[in-house]
Amino acid sequence: MALRYALLGLLTKGEATGYELNQRFKETMIHFWKAHHTQIYRELGKMEQEQLVSSHVIHQVEYPDKKLYKLEKQGQHLLLQWMMNMNVAQPTLKDDLLLKASLFHLIPKDVALSYLQKAKEQHLFGVGLMNEWRTTHFPGNEFSSADLGEYLTSEFGRRYMQHWIDWCDWAMAIIESEKNKESIERKQE
Repeated sequence: MALRYALLGLLTKGEATGYELNQRFKETMIHFWKAHHTQIYRELGKMEQEQLVSSHVIHQVEYPDKKLYKLEKQGQHLLLQWMMNMNVAQPTLKDDLLLKASLFHLIPKDVALSYLQKAKEQHLFGVGLMNEWRTTHFPGNEFSSADLGEYLTSEFGRRYMQHWIDWCDWAMAIIESEKNKESIERKQE
């Protein structure tokens, strides 16, 4: 259901095709929400049936026709109603990396270290992309009031990635320490 509000929110910035909405979603929301492009198109269809959005087809000569979506008053009203709801739900966390880390006792420590190193590299890459995006979209950390939400959430995404990097360093240090203890114990035997 939250995908609906994400799409309605993106449409507050202007009309867009499904492809453009998918791209904007990836640029501005991927660090806190995931949706496949098929989910986005399916939700746009539902919202159009419910008259939250409308669309019109733009005919193109050399390319396939494209559908341009527009936010309707009913959609904006629903979005604002949802935004004004002050219920704060407990965030859900489903993370494969943490699930695997919780089971590291089942695998060799070198394998766990390798996995954490890969995770760290992936998050370093993500921080790099996010910093590049923020520099392009918010040079000098300047933003318009219309971009406040994107500014705030992109900083959350950057800090989240950095937290993972820091956690991976910490976890690798713990595992290295455990390896050293085991090595000393084996030498003493």
